[in-house]
Amino acid sequence: MDTLLRYGLLAVFTALVLTPFGLPIPEDVSLLVAGVLVRLGHAVLPAAFLVGWSGVMIGDSIAWTMGRKVGLHPSGFIARLVGHEDIERIERFYRRFGSWAILIARQFPGMRLPAFFFAGASGIPYRRFFAIDGSAAVLTASIYIALGYTFADNLPRILAWLDRMRVVGTAVLGLAAILVAWRILRRRLRREER
Repeated sequence: MDTLLRYGLLAVFTALVLTPFGLPIPEDVSLLVAGVLVRLGHAVLPAAFLVGWSGVMIGDSIAWTMGRKVGLHPSGFIARLVGHEDIERIERFYRRFGSWAILIARQFPGMRLPAFFFAGASGIPYRRFFAIDGSAAVLTASIYIALGYTFADNLPRILAWLDRMRVVGTAVLGLAAILVAWRILRRRLRREER
């Protein structure tokens, strides 16, 4: 976080763009720092918002593009990993709930990359993805930048709270992953019994 504060909005933008590649600085922390920079007089609010929103959208678009390039081809890597039936389920899910999946994933750290990857892989058009995710990112960027500005003096408390929320989110995602793995394993065992 000190690096983000030291190098300003350029560092915030870079961190947001690199988030899909595994940069260990969460999106919400980068946006909070943008708000702190405004509060400290090192940036103006419109520039902080524009940098935050565009960094988020470029990072999310990279995840969508990676999914589009890899795809969900029946003989591809993802299909070999999870199985043909699960690929069909993912495609049906995104045809039916794609917009909602994108909106919900935007709000939970750790869900963004896989959700946006599968949005691209399942064929959601980029215009639709950009419109949905971009609208939701306006809200996300606004909230976190406002929190950073408002609580600049108590940033460690806000970061501690976000860490607790990440732990809860990670636990929920871990449980979901275990349930999905269990279903896949159970289905494969049934196929082998036949």
